[in-house]
Amino acid sequence: MGRKILLITTDMMRWNSLGYTGDPYAQTPNLDRLATEGIQYHQARNQHPLCMPCRGSLITGQYPRTNGSWNNGIPLVHGVDTIADVLHDAGYHTALIGKAHWEPFSSPESLEAELSGANRYGPLRGFDYAQLAAHGPVPFNSHYMMWLRKHHPEHVADYYQLLSMESGHSQMIIKGGGETGAVFVKDNPIPRELYQTDWTTDNTIRHIDSLDPEEDWFVWMSYGDPHHAYDPPVAEDYINWKDIAPYDAFGESDAQRLEWLDQKPWHWREWYTGDTFISFEALEGYSYRRQLKSDHIREIHQKIYTSNKLIDDGVGKVIKHLEEKGWLEDTDIIFTPDHGGFDGAYGLMLIGPGLTDHECRLPMVWKPAESANVPAAEVESPVGIIDLSPTFCQIAGVDVPEWMDGKPLPTSQGEGDEQGREYTFTQYESHTPAASIIMNSMYANNIVCTLYERSKTYEGTEGELYNLEEDPGQLVNLWEDPAYAAVKAEMIETIRKDLLARPMFHNRPIPGALI
Repeated sequence: MGRKILLITTDMMRWNSLGYTGDPYAQTPNLDRLATEGIQYHQARNQHPLCMPCRGSLITGQYPRTNGSWNNGIPLVHGVDTIADVLHDAGYHTALIGKAHWEPFSSPESLEAELSGANRYGPLRGFDYAQLAAHGPVPFNSHYMMWLRKHHPEHVADYYQLLSMESGHSQMIIKGGGETGAVFVKDNPIPRELYQTDWTTDNTIRHIDSLDPEEDWFVWMSYGDPHHAYDPPVAEDYINWKDIAPYDAFGESDAQRLEWLDQKPWHWREWYTGDTFISFEALEGYSYRRQLKSDHIREIHQKIYTSNKLIDDGVGKVIKHLEEKGWLEDTDIIFTPDHGGFDGAYGLMLIGPGLTDHECRLPMVWKPAESANVPAAEVESPVGIIDLSPTFCQIAGVDVPEWMDGKPLPTSQGEGDEQGREYTFTQYESHTPAASIIMNSMYANNIVCTLYERSKTYEGTEGELYNLEEDPGQLVNLWEDPAYAAVKAEMIETIRKDLLARPMFHNRPIPGALI
């Protein structure tokens, strides 16, 4: 019998929104304990800031340019090898409970939608068992929504209706709610035991209980929150939004936000003003400048805190259950979000065409099984989402496949140094009729360098450069600063040599399916 693996993920959780990362309002004692007793990766980043490409990188251990999922709406190719395939072939039982999202929610061609619509529970991309949830009532089914419609139909309408297909392609429904009229907020009267977070927790426990004590397993518990819509059970709100201090990163005025954004390439300002449709994540027809207020951000943060607490409660419940079963000693637990979100920074919300730490930095933690005798540690070496699948291979005692771009996570700073970890890469690409944005970013030694590729929008000479030690909010763009010319040139050369020289596969989008 080998070591069991529990992967816990969240969706759209900022790296500094937990107790152990310094948020004064967070109530996350179980994740904080996991961090204290495990290995904290202080410079963990994803390889793409959007859900589908990031989740594709997680299960393949590959950059998006390698596996072909380069934006939301661009599915991971069917038949591609995944970590679930590797572990299944090594004798592990593999299961996913919660959010998958390797294909668009809004497509009837999605295997994920077909799976739940047909009341089947796998196989799915190497997972023997898959019990899926999404963000409430998305256009096509998930196992969770089918369960809610069957057993508690009176609560389906409690959720914020996030997506619509009325126009012939998927669009987010943009409306305000709550006390302040904040976008994507809704006061949800649903009992927490019927909400998607507790459903994911409880079904993870049920599935673990169905497994043989001698069986090796890889179980992925994938929460869909704190991603918008911001509609957790209102009865669980533990803080009044009025008691939350205004968000410093939102800025003190429109003039200050424009001062920050005007230092960056031109699409940032247009994203904020809404004057140009720059990406499908940027909410066509919505102007943050005119419509997003400080009180909106405070109420949104209240909902995020509630969502994070429910997730933390679920993490604690699963860990306690494993302990009671006597399985915790041989179970590795890995926690990470897929990506962060702006949550009001620069006057912006959600995710989109930016590669700052607001979207890309992750509060990643690995608590090795007690039987492995790996001490707690804090690691500053750069690591990424693509390193998770190789790490699972190492835990399971199987060779890391050559097709994986990542490598196993270090268990100490010394091991990180030995591995020669100097940098991580993150990429982004999107195209609308008004803008084509292709960016490739590198983090190394507290410097973030983002190179823009030539497109119909940019010449290929534009970029961003930030010194995180002096400017953690990434407000001052040093791209044209002569003092950083040598550093910029070296980082650009590394991006071109070690990332862009890799063969690129561009999968096709599913028509009409953007999210």
